Amino acid sequence: MISQSKHSLHQFLNQRYLTILVLLIIVFSAVIVFMRYSAMDDTTDYYMYYDAQVLSEYYQVTDDIIEFDAGRKEYYWGVKRLPKRYQALLEINDDQNNLALDESQIYQLEDKIIYILPYYSIEKAEIFFVLHLFDLKDEAMFYQSWQNAVILLVTLFLLVVIFYSLHTNRQITRQMADFSLWVQSMSHLEYKALQQQKMPESLSFAELVNSAKFLQSSLLTQYELQHKEQALLTREKHFLSSLSHELRTPMAIMAAALTLLNNSDAITATDKSKLVKLNKAHLTMKQLTNTLLQLWRGQQELTQQKQVSHALQNKVFLLDEIVENSVSACEEHFSKRKICFAVRMQGNTSLFGQLELADILITNLLKNACQYSVLGKVKVDISDHTLLIENDLLAVGAAENNTLELEEAGVTYGYGVGLFLAETICQQQQWQLNISSNAQRFTVEVVFHDALAH
Repeated sequence: MISQSKHSLHQFLNQRYLTILVLLIIVFSAVIVFMRYSAMDDTTDYYMYYDAQVLSEYYQVTDDIIEFDAGRKEYYWGVKRLPKRYQALLEINDDQNNLALDESQIYQLEDKIIYILPYYSIEKAEIFFVLHLFDLKDEAMFYQSWQNAVILLVTLFLLVVIFYSLHTNRQITRQMADFSLWVQSMSHLEYKALQQQKMPESLSFAELVNSAKFLQSSLLTQYELQHKEQALLTREKHFLSSLSHELRTPMAIMAAALTLLNNSDAITATDKSKLVKLNKAHLTMKQLTNTLLQLWRGQQELTQQKQVSHALQNKVFLLDEIVENSVSACEEHFSKRKICFAVRMQGNTSLFGQLELADILITNLLKNACQYSVLGKVKVDISDHTLLIENDLLAVGAAENNTLELEEAGVTYGYGVGLFLAETICQQQQWQLNISSNAQRFTVEVVFHDALAH
């Protein structure tokens, strides 16, 4: 809601620029009036010069000039015939050296403005004086002092308009600069400091004030959401860590029982083959538990975990072997669905990294592809050190009508957990994970580290 004590920037600009427009109109009008009178002054000069040329050719030096109009226009041949009052204005001395010929001069005499043009006639070798007289009340504008005053006044007025415009611009830019610095400072504050952070006192526009309040409120909300999310992640991390620790006890008991069974002479050959599968499943569970524990501890260098009996180390391994084993495990796991795998491998694709994590990653991605494949077809393609897994998507609404009896019904493999685990592993191993999907197909691409590069 816009504060009542603040003016909007829109209103401020409208008022300021309206004022500037009015001031410019006044300046423009004054200049037009001044130019009009100046043009009239130039017109007077033109007609005086025209009169001087025509009359000096028509009249002789000794003639009486008929066009003589006392009070409006006067004409005189030579300095001697020029009245003394006009000679005094021109300050003519005996040699007439200070007389500016062919240039009109403006003087004030009593209540008149007098234009005097000393025109030198080459043909008559004499000066012909042309005088035009105007009432002072009408022509006071044409004094040189008045002209200078008008020019100075208009210039000052224009400077005021320019200064007013610059001041308006400064008011806006200063507040925008303060607002920008305030926004930048907000990004480095903690939650408590953000709550206590005040807006710059220079902000006076409602738009900036409301934006600042909204930004501060949004950041506080974001901090609260992040805090809640972090709390949930921490709780989940502790839960998984505790679960992983708790699983070690029954796994140790299972390992001891399997050891006793392996050493027993009462086990038949058929039972031993089943016992081999149990040992393999137990080893896989143990590796998965240890790996997940280290992943949730957030350690990138897993070899530093001394608490894990089987430390994970970077090594060179074959991608093709992991894919074959994972495909076999998925075929057995999804035996009732009869998943059809289209596998294309180059053979002997050597990679560098942690074998256990690669095994977990590939198995997890293949199980997700099998679970969400409607037609039961999964495509696996290995090109160089890149693995591509592709499956058709489960149609919208088909999940509710799906009546297939999956063997993994008691286990949740979904896009959320499965892909999150894949992203976590790839992030720690610095493998590139690309995920894309459309209405019919879901594709996952993993780019591993080439063994030749290490």
